[in-house]
Amino acid sequence: MKRKNKTQSSLLYEKQLFLFYMKKNILSVKFIICLILVLIPIFPIFDVFEYRIINNQRDLDLLIFWQGFIRPSNMLLMFSAVIIAADIVSGEFSNKSAMIIYATESRYKILTIKSLTLIISMFILVLIYFSAFFIMVFIKTNLLVSIHVYVMGFLIVFIEVILYSSLTFMVLALTRSIALSFIFPFFYISISPLLDGFELGLLSFNSYTFRVINFFESLLYYETIDLNAITIFCLIIFFGLSLLIILLTFYIFNQQDIRID
Repeated sequence: MKRKNKTQSSLLYEKQLFLFYMKKNILSVKFIICLILVLIPIFPIFDVFEYRIINNQRDLDLLIFWQGFIRPSNMLLMFSAVIIAADIVSGEFSNKSAMIIYATESRYKILTIKSLTLIISMFILVLIYFSAFFIMVFIKTNLLVSIHVYVMGFLIVFIEVILYSSLTFMVLALTRSIALSFIFPFFYISISPLLDGFELGLLSFNSYTFRVINFFESLLYYETIDLNAITIFCLIIFFGLSLLIILLTFYIFNQQDIRID
């Protein structure tokens, strides 16, 4: 009976902590501002309707959605992912409550809750971003983006957003510095498109993203599969790097001394 009560108490605490972090993220001013910012790049896409009539499903899927919406990197969306992810770990250390929180439950459990909160927050951000595009396209064309194309595009952008937010999460967890959690991801996002020009494509997540986009574009629109060693490697890095970063963050953070000076 005591063990059952202890388990119920622990689950209640986890639920309350999860809801606390969710409310803190979703209802925060920074989330609302980021949401507004990510919607701004959508509007220039619709300039194409001023000189081109889209009455064909393939043109809508390929030209408007895939090449006009998915292929260009929305830098504001990536920066917003960093802003929202920031302070998710370091907040307790800035207000000196870390010792209480991490003494109550295991670090793995706390980081798991925070990771889940972060992933859900990013999902909501990207969902609203895609929904705004979906609705505006329907208003303009009376056509809907094909579901399978829409889902694949959503998945690619979501994975990209998760990568940059998990990178921020790692910097926060390892350094507990809000300044570094902004500077490092912002710097990487800014220089990532330039790394290919310096023959440093292996260090650029942008290069992996574009290869993945090209692979699925060929698969979805031209029904061809260009599956070579380089493509497989890019697919593994693109879909697996975020998980690797989170696992590494869990491991290193668990080894740290969290005492506040």
